[in-house]
Amino acid sequence: MRILPSYILRQHLVPFLLGFGVVTFVFEMDVLFDYLDLVINRGVPAIAVLQLFGLSLGFVIALSVPCAVLISALMTFGRLSQDNEITALRASGIHLFRAMLPPLAGATVLAVLLTLFNNYVYPDANHAFASLLVDIGRMRPTVKLQEGVFITDFPGYNLLVQSVNGRTNEMRGVTIYQLHAGGPPTTILAKKGFLTYTPDGRTAVLELEDGEIHEIASGEDTPNRYHRLNFRKHTINIQGAGGLLERTVRSARGDREKSASQLLQEKREVMQDYERSLAVHRRRFNTIGVAEELMPALAPEQAPLHVQFGLALMALARHREPLDEVVKRYPGLEMDVNLWTMERKALLRRAAGLSVEVHKKFALPVACIVFVLIGAPIGMRVRRAGPAVAFLSIGFFLFYYVCLIGGEELANRLLLPPWLAMWLANLVLGIAGLDLTARACDIWLPWHGSRRARLPDSVAEGTR
Repeated sequence: MRILPSYILRQHLVPFLLGFGVVTFVFEMDVLFDYLDLVINRGVPAIAVLQLFGLSLGFVIALSVPCAVLISALMTFGRLSQDNEITALRASGIHLFRAMLPPLAGATVLAVLLTLFNNYVYPDANHAFASLLVDIGRMRPTVKLQEGVFITDFPGYNLLVQSVNGRTNEMRGVTIYQLHAGGPPTTILAKKGFLTYTPDGRTAVLELEDGEIHEIASGEDTPNRYHRLNFRKHTINIQGAGGLLERTVRSARGDREKSASQLLQEKREVMQDYERSLAVHRRRFNTIGVAEELMPALAPEQAPLHVQFGLALMALARHREPLDEVVKRYPGLEMDVNLWTMERKALLRRAAGLSVEVHKKFALPVACIVFVLIGAPIGMRVRRAGPAVAFLSIGFFLFYYVCLIGGEELANRLLLPPWLAMWLANLVLGIAGLDLTARACDIWLPWHGSRRARLPDSVAEGTR
C-alpha cells in the first residue's frame, strides 16, 4: 500500500525542482544584469550584492512554488499516461483518485509551509532588502545616478550629467557646482568624465576632460573678480563620497514588509479613522437637523454655509441623492463635499490595499493544491511530456498571474472586494480542476448529468 504513494511522489521530485529552477531564473533574469553591474561597474562589494540577490527572491519563491507544482503534476501524470501506467492502474482495480492523493497531500504540506514563509520569512526578507538598498545608495551614490537629474549626494558638490555609460562609468556633458560657504559656487563644465573610487572605497575620483572652470572670487583684495580657466584634464577628489557599507535597520515598513497580524492591526486603525470621520459628520448632521427644523421656510441656498454643508452630507450619507445632484443644489459646497468624499475613499482604498496583502499571503499557497487538481487530469490526457506541457503550464500560470495582478488593481480601486479579487483565480481554476479530476477518475458530480450516460458500456449493461 505504501509503494504507490512513494513511487508517485518520487516521480514528482525532479520535475518540481526543474520547474522551480526555471521559473525562478525567468523571474530573476531581467535583474541579474543589474546585480552584475553593481559589482563590476559600481564598486559594490560582491557579498552585499549576493545578499541583495538572495533577499530579492522572496516574492519570486511565492510565485515559483505553485508554478513548479503545476509543472510537476503535468509532467508526472503525462509520463505515467504515456508509459501506459495509468492503464495498468485501472486494470489492477486501483481507483485513479488514489494515485492523486499523494501529490495532493504533498501540495497541502507545501501550501502550509509557503503560508508560513509568506507570513514570517518574506516580510523580513523584504525589509532587509529595502534596508540594504538604502545602505548601498549611501555607500555608492552613483548607483542611483540618473541622466539629467542633479545629484546632491557628494559632499560639497552638485553633479549633473547628460548621459552615463553604466559599464564604463563614462559621463558626457558634465556640470559640477562646487559649493562654498558664504560665497557663490564654482562652476565646472566638461565634455567627458570618469568616476572611480579609491581602493578603500571612501573617496570618489572625478577625472574630467576638455572643460572649463568658472569662478567668482569674493575676497577683500579681489572683490567679485571673475575667473575662467580652460583645461584638458582635471581631477577632483571628493572625500567621504564612498564610505564603508554599514548595515542599518529602518523602523518604517511597507505593506509587503509586514506580517498578516501587522497588516490587520493597521487595517483596524484605518477603519477606526474612517469611523471617526463618519462620527464627526454625524454630529454635524444632528446640528444641521436642528437648524433645519428652526428654519423650515428658508430655501437650501439661503441657509448659512455650515447648514448647507450639513444638508449636503445628509443627502450623501442617506443615499437619497447622487453626488452630482447634491452639488447642483449647493454649488458653494462642491469643494467641501468632494474633499469629504475623497477622504472617505482614500481610507477605504488604504484598507482595501491592506486586505489584499493579507489575502495574498494565503491565496498563493492554496494555488499549489489547485494546480494539482488542474495538472494531474490534464497530464493523463496529454500522454506526452514536451512542448504541450510547457504551453499548458505557461497558459494556466499566465491566467493566474493576470487574475492576481488585475484583481489587486480592481480591489485597490474599490471595484471588487479584496477577498474576491485575490481568490478569484483559485475559485475558477479550483472548480475547473474538480470537474477535470472527477471526469478523469470516473467520479459522478451533480452537474455531469445522468450517471448512466457516463458509465462504460460494459458497466451499464451489468446494471440493467
